[in-house]
Amino acid sequence: MEQIKGTLNRIELIGWLGAEPEQRFTPAGVAVCNFRVATKRWIGRGENGERQVSTDWTPVEAWERLAERCGQSLRKGSRVRVIGSLHTQSWDDRETGQKRFKTVVRADDIMFLDTRAPEAPSAEPEEVAETEDIPF
Repeated sequence: MEQIKGTLNRIELIGWLGAEPEQRFTPAGVAVCNFRVATKRWIGRGENGERQVSTDWTPVEAWERLAERCGQSLRKGSRVRVIGSLHTQSWDDRETGQKRFKTVVRADDIMFLDTRAPEAPSAEPEEVAETEDIPF
């Protein structure tokens, strides 16, 4: 990995996919796989003293061979560890002409953390439980 003196752009996430990954190919035939990873964080205590949790949905994109592996192996609910860097994309909105921005994690490495073999997606997959405990 090339380093630029005095900077670091690295992110690491461990979480679950909230939906089926979307795999596509560029006109040049390069594989791209997009998905969102759900992670949880403590946000404080409620009026009754219970700890409150919030879910963050982080968009991730994988390219080339890594994208192909993700498309083959990941399903809604899959648990993953993603290591990558933040990339901000910008474009002009066709309808309003306003500049739009989106920040994604460009994956450099993905570990598939499920211990079971991936299942084929069902017609109506179950929702990812919002109350599921995440070990920290």
